[in-house]
Amino acid sequence: MSTVLIHQPAPRSLTPPSSPSLELDSARPSTAPIPNKHLPFCPTGPVPTTSQQTPTPPASPPTKHAGLQTFSLLHPAETYAKIVDRPPIYSINASTLAAAINELARQPFPDPKLVFPWLHGLHAENQVQLAFFIARRRSLRNTPKCFRGITIVKVGGDLSTSKLKGAIGEDEALDSSRGQDSSFLDVDPRDGFSVRNFQIQASKMATVSDVVIYGDDSAKEEDIRNLASRFAFAQDTWRVQNAAGEAETPRFNTFILTSSFKEIEAEHPDLVAIDSQGLTKGNVMDFCEF
Repeated sequence: MSTVLIHQPAPRSLTPPSSPSLELDSARPSTAPIPNKHLPFCPTGPVPTTSQQTPTPPASPPTKHAGLQTFSLLHPAETYAKIVDRPPIYSINASTLAAAINELARQPFPDPKLVFPWLHGLHAENQVQLAFFIARRRSLRNTPKCFRGITIVKVGGDLSTSKLKGAIGEDEALDSSRGQDSSFLDVDPRDGFSVRNFQIQASKMATVSDVVIYGDDSAKEEDIRNLASRFAFAQDTWRVQNAAGEAETPRFNTFILTSSFKEIEAEHPDLVAIDSQGLTKGNVMDFCEF
C-alpha cells in the first residue's frame, strides 16, 4: 500500500522584515575627490608675498621703424633720368620697376594704426563717419606719412590685355574733368557709414605712391607723356593741399616706363598679369575670378 506525502507551505509572516536602521549622522564612505582638470593645482601653504610673485613685464616699446616711411628704390627720383622739368617726370626701364616692386614686397606693412581709419575714407562732411572714428582724435584724418607705394597706370585703361600686375586705369585714381589740370579723385564717402570701402582704396593709395605710366605696344608716346603730365600735376596739387605747413610732407613722383610690353613679356614675365593676347598668366591672384 503506497503512502502519499503532502507538503504544506510554511505559514507567511504578516510582520515585514526588519531593515537596518538609517542614521542621519552616519558617516559616508570616504571617496577621493575628482580633480578638476580646468583648475590649476594650488599646493597648500602660505600665500606668496608680493616679492615672491613674478612681476608683470612692461609693455614692449614701439620699434624705431614704426613710423618711418617705407623704403622705395624709386626715391629719391633724382637718381633717374628726368624727361620733363615742370612738373617733373622721370623715366625707368622694366628692370628698375621689377626691382622696386620686389623691394617693396619684402618690407613689412606699416602699423595699421598709422593708416586706418584714413583708408576707410573720412570725408570732412560725413559727420557719421567722423563721429565714429575721430571723436577724440582729429589727427586721424591726416594722410599717413609712413608709407610710400607704387601705383602702375596703363594708358587707355583697357586692362583686358597687356596688363602688368597691380595696374589700374587712370579713371580709378584721376579726376580728368579739368583736362591737364587734373587732380586725384575725392573718393571719401560724403554720407553714410562704412568701414569696408574697398572700392576707394586703390584711389587713396595712389595719393601716397610713386606713379608709373606705361602703355601697350600700340600706345602713342604722346598719350603716355600726356597722362604722365596729368598725374604729376595731380601730385603737386595734392601735396599743396595736404602740406598744412609741414615741411616733411612727402613728395611723390611720376615715372614713364620706357620698356615696351613685348620686352617686359620676354625679360620679366613675372610682372605680367595678362599678356598681349589677353591670356591670364597665373602670376597674380585675381579675386574677381573666384
